[in-house]
Amino acid sequence: MPATSRFNIKVDKGLSLSWPVIWVVASGGANTIDPGTPCQKVDIDAATPTGAAIPMVDGDGDLGAAEGSFAGIAKNRSNDTASAAGTVQIWMPLPGMLYRARALTVAAADTQTEINVLTGKRVVFDLTSDLWTVDTAAADALVNCVVIVGGNPLTSEILFVYSAKGNFWDTSTANTS
Repeated sequence: MPATSRFNIKVDKGLSLSWPVIWVVASGGANTIDPGTPCQKVDIDAATPTGAAIPMVDGDGDLGAAEGSFAGIAKNRSNDTASAAGTVQIWMPLPGMLYRARALTVAAADTQTEINVLTGKRVVFDLTSDLWTVDTAAADALVNCVVIVGGNPLTSEILFVYSAKGNFWDTSTANTS
């Protein structure tokens, strides 16, 4: 079972334009997705697709070979069990939605100058223990989809958008399982 998200990733702007979509969560765990968890759609190209969404893991947020497409941020806790598939509501990741999460290293985003320097950098998510953060120290790369667009130095929070090339809306990038 994945670590709980403690509501660390939030939709900062654009929520009124989005809507929650119900996704399948495969059996095998219990309440595997918590509110605020970034989720991915997997097995789209599998021989027998399940339509399942799963939580992202540490280092996700790029176009990696073993990753699915970004499905959005979970609105509620999933109701899957060890023996039965369940569902979860995930906010539809519309282009232009603005998300907010703490920086992995607080000292990397505790001044406006540091945040200004980070703006435009493409990074990934970090999951340490049960805390979702933005890995501001990750190398900027074309395959990274967490794009920093600002922040709040008083809380060391990072504002970011998720690049359309990494979510399931985009058709220019193949979905992998």
